[in-house]
Amino acid sequence: MVPVEMEESGKFIVEGRGDIMRRLDDDTAIHVLQYLDTAKDIASAAAVCCSWRRFVLEGQLWKGLCIKEFPEVMRFDELMETDVMQNNEAAGSSGSSFRQILLREDRIYRNLFCELKCEPLLEVSCIKEAVGASSTDNYPQESIFQTLYPRPRYSDEQTPSYWSSTGERDINVPETLTYNLTSTLCVVHEVHIQPFQAFFQTDQPIYSAQYVRIRLGYSIMPSKSRSVVNKASQCIPAEEYLWMYESPKFSMEQVDSIQVFKLPRPVLCIGGVLQVELLGRVQTQAIDQLYYICICYVSALGRPLSNFKLHIHGKQNRHVLEFQGKRAPETVSEIVGTCLSSEVESAGSGWHLFAERIRHLRVSRVLRRNRLLLNALLGNIAVANLLLGHEDPEDSSSDEDT
Repeated sequence: MVPVEMEESGKFIVEGRGDIMRRLDDDTAIHVLQYLDTAKDIASAAAVCCSWRRFVLEGQLWKGLCIKEFPEVMRFDELMETDVMQNNEAAGSSGSSFRQILLREDRIYRNLFCELKCEPLLEVSCIKEAVGASSTDNYPQESIFQTLYPRPRYSDEQTPSYWSSTGERDINVPETLTYNLTSTLCVVHEVHIQPFQAFFQTDQPIYSAQYVRIRLGYSIMPSKSRSVVNKASQCIPAEEYLWMYESPKFSMEQVDSIQVFKLPRPVLCIGGVLQVELLGRVQTQAIDQLYYICICYVSALGRPLSNFKLHIHGKQNRHVLEFQGKRAPETVSEIVGTCLSSEVESAGSGWHLFAERIRHLRVSRVLRRNRLLLNALLGNIAVANLLLGHEDPEDSSSDEDT
């Protein structure tokens, strides 16, 4: 960076090397850095010097990045940290209680972002166990537990392997399949579902649904007081769950193959419960002319968070995120190597695009009084035109007086 001095004419002269951010007030400097939108850029900014490191901490840039890419992070009401190798910086003489809180939050959210951005496990389903279905035609032969593993058309020589709903005359009656994931904190990318083709019936019909919708959340009932699933129907009360994410409806094809339903973005499932909602019935059974939905396989592609644990406290369901993992990545190279290989290669990062975002920002009055400093920071451009788009008369007059 190049420090500048402002002459009476409003022009800048170069004095030598230094940090121009120091000439901005703290609020403006933090506001500027908050437009860094990649982990590589934030890590680089934090490594520039102590003052930039402070701006990154006070601006909670890692938390903001987590929330931007995974809005579910906003649900956490409290942070905890256990069994973590503390940094020397946290124990220094300058470590006030407020600074300690900032350092802890920075460390937790930095590690959280790296885990959230890890690639999904390709060969292992995130589904741990089946919880229940909205209805079951013939329990246990046609229960939801038959959908957990990819199998041949028949698990033995006589019995097909699939879940079946009860028959309905109304094609609009929905069905749900509910599962527990391998962790109470799990990033879900996509869900795989295979409708069942009844090879033992005339014309070998496929009992698919018209649409699929995915929900992610958790049970709001304590484990000891949860309703017992009715084994005759495998029915579970809908009011026992709080859904924190609901996908758009996906169209399901009436084909005998695994269909991939990719979520619009990776989603952090807080609570570890996944529900598949099946909407619209398309196939009747010849023997009774009722509409059924039958599914033979369900899996979820994603990755559980290994260094974090979820606690839900009290009647108000306060969500507490506990970090119980190893030391968070500190350097730019560590962060890039941990979770940013695809992001670093993308064309959207870098100082140049950061400058462009600032230039085209409709700036508040907080930044207007610093426009000349920002001009030197971003290059020899007409900041008044690029930053503001237009100038208010009173702002122009105030700049002339500066």
